[in-house]
Amino acid sequence: MNQSILNGFLIFSIVQGSIFLGLLSTKRNRMLADFVMSLWLLLFAIHNLLVLINLNTASFFIFRLLPVNLTFLYGPLLLLYAKMLYKTSKITQSTAFLHIIPFFIFFILSFIFVDNNFFQKMLSISGAVSGLIYCLLTLSYVRKQEKKNLHSTTKDMSLKWLNRLLIGVISVWVSVFVLIVTKYIFQVCINLHWFFVLIPFCISYIGYYALKQQILFQETSLSENKLHFQTEKNPDDTAINIDYNNSRYEKSGLSEQDMRKVFNTLEHFMKTDRLYLIPSLSLRDLANKTQIPEHHITQTLNSFSKQNFYDYVNAYRVNEFIDRLGKGDANNFSLLDIAFDCGFNSKSTFNRIFKKLTGRSPSEYKKGLS
Repeated sequence: MNQSILNGFLIFSIVQGSIFLGLLSTKRNRMLADFVMSLWLLLFAIHNLLVLINLNTASFFIFRLLPVNLTFLYGPLLLLYAKMLYKTSKITQSTAFLHIIPFFIFFILSFIFVDNNFFQKMLSISGAVSGLIYCLLTLSYVRKQEKKNLHSTTKDMSLKWLNRLLIGVISVWVSVFVLIVTKYIFQVCINLHWFFVLIPFCISYIGYYALKQQILFQETSLSENKLHFQTEKNPDDTAINIDYNNSRYEKSGLSEQDMRKVFNTLEHFMKTDRLYLIPSLSLRDLANKTQIPEHHITQTLNSFSKQNFYDYVNAYRVNEFIDRLGKGDANNFSLLDIAFDCGFNSKSTFNRIFKKLTGRSPSEYKKGLS
């Protein structure tokens, strides 16, 4: 590839990454995950700057090896970003630091074995393997979380873009790994400069969706989100009370009797406080409100009522929609307005869920009432 063209791509990538960094820093409702994504974009910019320096000047050895060292950071940051979006587990500084230990190890070794060809080979291969492994771990994690259906809505809560990004990045990592192995083991050298042509597209894709992405799993309580509920107590509290601090529930599943009590508690709060009307209602929100551990709610819904959280909440919304049609709300409001008022916040989700539960589209159901 012509060096001037390659320089152009590298400079464009650096400028592009800097622009998205600025946009992320001014994003409304910024979250910690945005900070991690900013680091990822900054890493892209620094990486491209180092490559640009190496291509056009006789740089010091550390500038030649540092771009390869930086490949050990891409994977951990991507996994950390996904985990912060879902917030399903506590991420400590020590845990995050463990993931970047390989970078520091190889960075220090780079000074010791600066002229060692074998070390340079191991550095390149290890960086490619690390990136590939972390991408696979992130893809597995994201898909595992999606299967749990922890949220009652899907608007602004989809990581399909991250799925596509991961598949694309995995393909690139596999290609790079194969080319590196081909170069160092089979002595067949293939130019890797094509990789830098892909970076501007990658940065555009990442930056655009990172700006749109909202948090997937609210860590704050419902009251912190300015949602106010009735404080009416269940008259049958004594009948459905379970000691959730009892250690026997920490490691074992609930009995059928206990699941029935949990289900009755959920039904009470859903019917009395009408929690399903909250578009952003999540499993953690419900757990905070009912004071029932999340895994007990999940077990009860899956085993006792044969539903996941997503279907359980949306069934209430569909029933609310049907009730409002029966009251004649459709005479004054559109079907979509009523659906949004019932807790849905996506037209496609509403139509899909409604047809799944009733066998008819909302408009067909309305006609049947005439």
